[in-house]
Amino acid sequence: MKEEELIKKWLKDELTEQELVEFKQLDSYSSYAKISDFAHRFKAPKFDEKASKDVLDSHISKKDTMRSRFKWVASIAAIIVVIFGLSKVLNLEKGLQTFETEIANTQTLHLPDHSKVQLSSKTFLAYNPKNWESKRSLELRGEAYFEVAKGKTFTVETKHGLIQVLGTEFNVKSRSYGLEVTCYEGAVLVKIDNEDHILKKNQKLIFTDKNVERLTPESDTPDWKTKSTVLKSKPLGVVLEEFTNYYDVSFETSQVDTSRLYTGSFNHNDIETALKSITLPLNLTYQIKERKVILDNK
Repeated sequence: MKEEELIKKWLKDELTEQELVEFKQLDSYSSYAKISDFAHRFKAPKFDEKASKDVLDSHISKKDTMRSRFKWVASIAAIIVVIFGLSKVLNLEKGLQTFETEIANTQTLHLPDHSKVQLSSKTFLAYNPKNWESKRSLELRGEAYFEVAKGKTFTVETKHGLIQVLGTEFNVKSRSYGLEVTCYEGAVLVKIDNEDHILKKNQKLIFTDKNVERLTPESDTPDWKTKSTVLKSKPLGVVLEEFTNYYDVSFETSQVDTSRLYTGSFNHNDIETALKSITLPLNLTYQIKERKVILDNK
């Protein structure tokens, strides 16, 4: 797929799993990612979507030269800067508090009701402390472990659905490819597409491709808290996406089939060992050039 088409679908959040892998391999991906991460820190107010799209389309139609690409990225940045400025003012007025962890970093938060949240790497969380007593609600992108104090309904909002509890311990992973919720204590209500799913202690729900699956967790603690990622029957593209949450690299996968299923785990503190844990079972080889990992078949 052409770069312009990939970027258009990325802007609309319509990339498939394979297309997302291809998009991350673009030389200009880092520029777009930085702009996107910058904008995602805040909720955007309404703006002239048609005018913005016209600006983008006018640049997309130009020849794919470094000069036109730079101008096009600059146009995106200019639009986002305007949104960012307005959003920042609105968020300050609303009193929102936001937190975001970087690659391979974690953070522990204590909420106003003494609930505790442990953020995994590359995770975003936002909530309003001003009305917390009346509305215990927060937004999550990424993965986090919650220890919720008893009280009114506690709601975690993700792009895939809502998780609601009164007081319990649970883990939420919200990624581009789906949602995973694991209950460790008490009970959890997960709302997806207007359907309610109740999880009790030692129950796990996985939502991908419009399908809901229930499993029993293999451990009594989330794998990321033990510095590892455990995956079962996941496409290689998903595995590599998870990998980039803990290592600052990109992947070249043009020579391999990213739809192949992988079952196994990789650690978060040794990139060579982690790569071998993925490539050896799939009979693949890898080379690291600067921050790019090139995968190939043996």
